Amino acid sequence: MAPRAVSILKFVGTVSLGLLTGLSYTLSTLTVSTLLGLPNATAASKALQSVSTSAARHLSVLRNVSGAAFLTAFILSPRAVRHPYLLYTAGFVFGSELVEYIPGCGTLLAGKPKKPSAKEGKKAATATPRGMEASYEVLGGDTSSAASEGQVEEEEEVNGEEVRGEVEGFLKAQVVQGMISGAGFLMAVVGIWGDGA
Repeated sequence: MAPRAVSILKFVGTVSLGLLTGLSYTLSTLTVSTLLGLPNATAASKALQSVSTSAARHLSVLRNVSGAAFLTAFILSPRAVRHPYLLYTAGFVFGSELVEYIPGCGTLLAGKPKKPSAKEGKKAATATPRGMEASYEVLGGDTSSAASEGQVEEEEEVNGEEVRGEVEGFLKAQVVQGMISGAGFLMAVVGIWGDGA
């Protein structure tokens, strides 16, 4: 029973690692070009935050399934056929997570919101609440102009250069993750092929 369970774990780990590699590749090639093609910085910023949060969740699940499968396969393997490539592959899987700690990539990849700079913090602290101004304007009558002014102010707060930098940081992180997980996937395929031979 143990050899069959080990074979299933190796297969599950390899498939999960292949999906992880494919997801990183897709994010780095298709998603970034789409984000940079959006009409304004506000839309790009919102889309980037949504994509990075969703990607972090899916990448984490695939990484954990794959790494746990390879480590469990190594532990359950009989001592005579316990191959170190299972540990190396698990190392590649969990090593791809270290990309999150690269400056400029980590907050986006983990889906955490970016900390506001000191300048933005002061602006938020000194700004008057828009809701209070709008309540006084309602008494005057025209509420559509107040709503449109609020939308213009929101759009002006997002800097296009910063969004482009965040998108490029996301791209770099996905490329590096894809390369690391791709190397692990290649090692897993060669290892399974060697086990079969």
